[in-house]
Amino acid sequence: MNLLLSALLVLGTPTPSKAAERPWTILVYGGADNNADGPVLFFLDQVRKAIDDDPGIELLLLVDRSEKFSDDATILGEDFTGARLYRLRKDSAERLSGGEQFPELTLTEDAEIDSADPDNVGRFIAWGKAHYPAQRYGVLIYSHANGETMCPDEESQRDMGIPELTQVVAARESVDFLALELCNMGGIEIAYQWRPGTARFGADVLLAIPNAGPPLDWDRAFARIRSPGHTASPLSGPFLDPATMTAADFGKLVIEEGQRGRELAAGERPERSAHEAAACYDLRESEHVKRAVDTLAVALAADESARDVFPEMRGPGPIGNCMNYDGEGPFVDLYDLCHRAAECDALGDDVRARSRDVLAAVDAFIVASFGMSAYQGFEGGKNGVFIVLPADTPGRWKNFRWYTPLAHEERGKDLGHWSFLADGATPGNGKVENWFELLDCWFDAADDAGGANGYRY
Repeated sequence: MNLLLSALLVLGTPTPSKAAERPWTILVYGGADNNADGPVLFFLDQVRKAIDDDPGIELLLLVDRSEKFSDDATILGEDFTGARLYRLRKDSAERLSGGEQFPELTLTEDAEIDSADPDNVGRFIAWGKAHYPAQRYGVLIYSHANGETMCPDEESQRDMGIPELTQVVAARESVDFLALELCNMGGIEIAYQWRPGTARFGADVLLAIPNAGPPLDWDRAFARIRSPGHTASPLSGPFLDPATMTAADFGKLVIEEGQRGRELAAGERPERSAHEAAACYDLRESEHVKRAVDTLAVALAADESARDVFPEMRGPGPIGNCMNYDGEGPFVDLYDLCHRAAECDALGDDVRARSRDVLAAVDAFIVASFGMSAYQGFEGGKNGVFIVLPADTPGRWKNFRWYTPLAHEERGKDLGHWSFLADGATPGNGKVENWFELLDCWFDAADDAGGANGYRY
C-alpha cells in the first residue's frame, strides 16, 4: 500500500481520503479557449489569495487556454496552450494528472479539449469528487455566455447549449452550489433546467448574473469565509465557518459582497456599474415558479384583451417600460413584469390574480439579489431573474429558433430541448398550456410546416 501511494504521488495523481474530507471543494471550470484567457487567471489569483489556504476549502481548476489571447506564465507557473488541472494554493499552483476521468491530462503533455463539450464539465466534477471528497461541492463556471449558449471554444468553433448539461451530465455529478461567471444567465428557463431532483445533473443553489458585466467580487466573499483559528482576513466580519456554511449561505454572502464591491466602484466611476445586477436562486423552488408562470400563460391566452396589452408591459412604450437586462432585448425581469400586470386594470381579474401568484413564487425562489442604479425600483430578493419575452414586432419570433423545446442544431451543437418550454404541454392539441406555447401562439405566423420554431401548439 505504501509503495502504491508513493507511486501515485510521484505521478501527481491525488488520492481520496475520507479522513481528510473538507467542508467544501470548489471546482472552477475555466472555459478560456477564447478571450477569457487572461481575465480568468487574474480572477483566480485574487480568489486563491482571499481563501488564504483555509483548511475548510479546497480550490481546484480545470482550465482550457487559448494561444491567441494570453501568454501569462506567472499565475499558474508557466505559459501553455490547451487544458490542465490544478490545485490552487495561496501562492502556488500544483499541476495534477487527470486519473481515470481525464487520462489525456498528464503532468508532461498538454491536451486539447473542447471546453464547449458538457461532458468535460461532468468529468471534471467526477474527478473532483473522486480525489477531493467534501461535505459540499461547488462549481464555478468562468467563460462567456449570452443567455442562449455558453463556453465558446476557439479551437472547436462551438458553443455549449445550456440544456446540454442536463442531456450529458449524470445526476451523480450534481452539486450543492453552481455559480456562473457568465453574462445574461440569470433566467428562469436556465434555473429550471438545472433544478435538483431529476434523473440528471442539477444543483440546489444557483448564483447568476442576468446582465452583461464584469465578475463579481468573489475575493471579498472568500475573505469572509474562515475556519476557527485560521489567519485573519483583510475584511471585517461577520465571518462564515465553512464547516457550517450552506449553499444558500454561500450565495447570500457572494451577493452581499458583490453589491458592496459595486457600490465602492460606483463611488469612483458610477457609469461602469450602473447596469449590473446578480442573484442567488433556490432551484428547489423553480418548479413552483414554472407552474405559476404556466398558469398565468393559460389565463393570458383566455383573456381577449391580453394579446394587445400584456406584450406592451415589457416596453418601451406608454403602457410599460419593464426592467430589462439586455437593453431592449428579450431578457425581461419576471417580477417587474408580473407586478405591472397585477396592477393593470386593462387585464382581466384572473390574469391579475395569476400574476400575483407568480410574484409569490419568485419571492420564495430568489434567495438574495441586488441591482444597481440603472434598474430603477429594483427590490432585493424579488427582482433579479429574467424570463424571455421578445418585442412584439413582426418577424421577430423567427430569431428565437434557439428558444425551443425541440431539437435545434447550430454550429454543430444541439441548442434546443429546453425543459421549461417543454414541460406541462402537449404539442399539437391546439391548447396553450405553458409559457412557450403562449409566445408561439401570439408571435408565430403558423403555417403547415409548423411555424418559425417548427412547433405547433
